[in-house]
Amino acid sequence: MIADHNVSDRNNDGIDSPHALNDLMSTNTVKSNPFGITFNYDNFSLTSTYVSTSTTDPLLHNTYGNVTKAMWSAGCSMTISTTANSSVKGCVYKTSAQSTSTVMIAYATFGTGKVVAIGDSSIADDGTGDTGDTLYNGYTLDAGGNHRILLMNAITWMVN
Repeated sequence: MIADHNVSDRNNDGIDSPHALNDLMSTNTVKSNPFGITFNYDNFSLTSTYVSTSTTDPLLHNTYGNVTKAMWSAGCSMTISTTANSSVKGCVYKTSAQSTSTVMIAYATFGTGKVVAIGDSSIADDGTGDTGDTLYNGYTLDAGGNHRILLMNAITWMVN
């Protein structure tokens, strides 16, 4: 799940991506907040080096390398709840406190499935979009290439 910041309504329907994802997580037919992840309605830009210290975190340390930072360019944070889903973990945080309400990247399992939640669409942007738009390459250029490592590690974790 990739969200963006609050007030990021691109199609002018009055709904921003964090609101749409939270609505999906709260009004589905399976379980309210099945993954234990809620997107916060904030909007910030920063480069964070506040990563989990777990040496076995599959998103931070896996086949494609080690993630040491992430850069948000107008994104949101998340709140995680182990009460809603005991498997949910944060791995990159907005602040050094690494609290459950300052998560930038989270992941969880549910049944036999896996999910990764990211609070900014910029990290997946590879600069190959509509040529009429201003294009950016957050995938390999921002955060010293850490976004590519993170996303590839996340995919590896989800498919294994």
